[in-house]
Parts: sequence; structure tokens; C-alpha cells
Amino acid sequence: MKNEMILDGQDGTSGFFIIPKSKIYSKKSKFQQIEIFYHDYFGKILRIDGCFQTSELDECLYHEPLVQFALFSHPNPKKVLIIGGGDGGSLKEVVKHKDIEKIVMVEIDKEVVNISKRFLKNINKNAFKDKRVKIIYQDGIKYLEENKEKYDVIILDLTDPSGESLRLYTKEFYEKVKKKLNKKGVVSLHTESYLFYPKVFGRIISTLKSVFNYVSPHGNDVPLYGGTISFALCSKDINFTNIKEFEVVRRLDRKKIKDLKYFTPSLFLASLELPKYVNEVIEQKHKLITLDNPLKEGKGGNWEEKW
Repeated sequence: MKNEMILDGQDGTSGFFIIPKSKIYSKKSKFQQIEIFYHDYFGKILRIDGCFQTSELDECLYHEPLVQFALFSHPNPKKVLIIGGGDGGSLKEVVKHKDIEKIVMVEIDKEVVNISKRFLKNINKNAFKDKRVKIIYQDGIKYLEENKEKYDVIILDLTDPSGESLRLYTKEFYEKVKKKLNKKGVVSLHTESYLFYPKVFGRIISTLKSVFNYVSPHGNDVPLYGGTISFALCSKDINFTNIKEFEVVRRLDRKKIKDLKYFTPSLFLASLELPKYVNEVIEQKHKLITLDNPLKEGKGGNWEEKW
């Protein structure tokens, strides 16, 4: 195992790999193949269906932009919904906010949660035990259709659009999410790499803009993913570009959160300023993603629509 090369998202011509020191755990659940590796640099790594999800080294570079940007965009969030996120990294970020009253996590695969509780405590910090947390093992679409509750912030911590998760990257799904927002509600999700998959990124952002009044993409480099990944903040009511730094500073002071590794008020707002080439991608005309016209999955977990 020590010399085995583990590949992620290969199309045969390029990709990202690691050489783990050991494979700690592997199990095929009802829904997917779940693996835990150990690497001298990344620490413990979670891989699902051949794609890297998170590592002890750089999980903050994904989870803090995904979660903290959304929570600090809202003036006073009390109810939070997480769809996906079975490793508990997003949940860990939410429970840092002691003024949040209710946290619901909807995860389709109970095995991901069980394995993460056992092996990924350095990532989730036992956030599953927080008394405000309710975990529901259910398909996210079914939950949105059957549950009448609304939320201040909704975090979509999903796997990449592949297989069944392709349904979660459609206009129809985003419309269901929108209906579950309270006034001034915020949705946060990852939107793939605008550098490696600009066409996929462009289609996702265009689809979000067809549903929400305000959509603000932002990006960050995550070493485990081999480079740049993007996110988006979405709302019916909040124009994220109008948020002032002093407002975010005041919210941070009120919450007294100390254990943040990536997030700062100035970094948050600066991240909403995009490079020229990214704005050019967004400005192009893209086909909306719908159930009738979904993203097209290609070989090796990549997409046919790369550029």
C-alpha cells in the first residue's frame, strides 16, 4: 500500500494523485464506496467513489468558505439546514455559532456519518454530539418535498455532480431549496472549479441566477482537490456585494468565535471580487441545468462539458 498511487477524477491525460502511507478503512455502503487513507502530509483522507472529499490538513480551506461565509452574510441566523456533509466538517463549522438554535443535517448515507465519527474526529470535532443537532438519514430532495420547515441558512455540502447527485445540480432542485428559506435566507454550495471546468461552473452559476435574485461566486485553492474550487452564496433578499466589513466584524465580535483558521471579515468580502477570466465565463450565455438537460457525465467521473 505504501507505494500505491491513488488517483482522483482521471480522464487519462491529467489528474491529481497521492501516495498514501496506508489504507485505514474501506467499505461499500448501499450508496457508494467509502475509504479512509492516511498520508504523512494530509493526515487522514476521506475518499468516496474514487474522489477525494476532505483531509485533516486542508479541510478548513473548504468548510470555512462554504459555511462561515454564509453564516456571516446573514444578520442573525437561528436555524440552519445542511444537506449532505456526512463527514461532519460543515457541521463542525455551524456549531461554533452558539447563538444558532437549531441545526438539521440531512444525509442519505448513514455509513458516511458512522465512519466519520470513528475516523475523522479531527475534522468534525465530535460536532454530531451537539444537542442542537438533528441528523436525518434521507434523500435531500425527498426531505425538501416533505418537510414544511424553513431555515435562515442552507448549506449544500454535496459530492460532485455524478450519478444520483446530478439531480442536486438542477434548476428544479434549487427551486425546492429556495422555498425553504426564511426572509433574508442564504444558500451556500460549491460550484466546481472555474479554472478546470469553466463550462460546468458557468452552467451552475447561470442556473442559480435563474432561481435566486443574488448570486455571488467566490473561490479558493484546496490542495486535496488539485487546485482551485469555487463556491456560491445565493439569496432572495441579500445582495452580498453590499455587505460592509464593519457589519461582519461586529457579528464576529458578538459571536466570540476564536477557532477559525481561514475566515476573516476582510478576506470574506475580498473573496467576492473575482478574476477577470472568471467574470468573462459568467458573462457568457450558458444552458441552464435542468432534469431534462442535466450536466453530462463523462469517463472517470469527469464531465464531457469541460470547456
